[in-house]
Amino acid sequence: MLQRIQTLYMLIAVLASATFYYSLPGGLYRFEEVYYWGMVAITAVLFLNIFMYRYRQWQMRINRILMSAYAALVVLRIYEAFTSGGTPFSKKDVIWLIPVISIVFVKLANSAIERDENLVKSVDRIR
Repeated sequence: MLQRIQTLYMLIAVLASATFYYSLPGGLYRFEEVYYWGMVAITAVLFLNIFMYRYRQWQMRINRILMSAYAALVVLRIYEAFTSGGTPFSKKDVIWLIPVISIVFVKLANSAIERDENLVKSVDRIR
């Protein structure tokens, strides 16, 4: 059922992740960068996860993995910023809030999926 609220949350996270590509300095990162390919993979899996609405448990597991992947990319960027020797952050690094925004919306989607799962379980008990 694509009209559920968790679909909207995941779609917002996909759109936020997609804006990451266009807000990078110079258009795009170099293709060999782990950030670029990491965000491409996470965005693709998150988009495909929207259509797994029949498998709520799998959706929640995949969302947890994606939240961990987003967090790993942010932590990797922070580590790189502090070990580069220059200024740790600049105005262009504000784009690293995009994965954080995506984490928030994926977490909201997970809580909505969990509410749906609890509702289905409660209805099954009544039968």
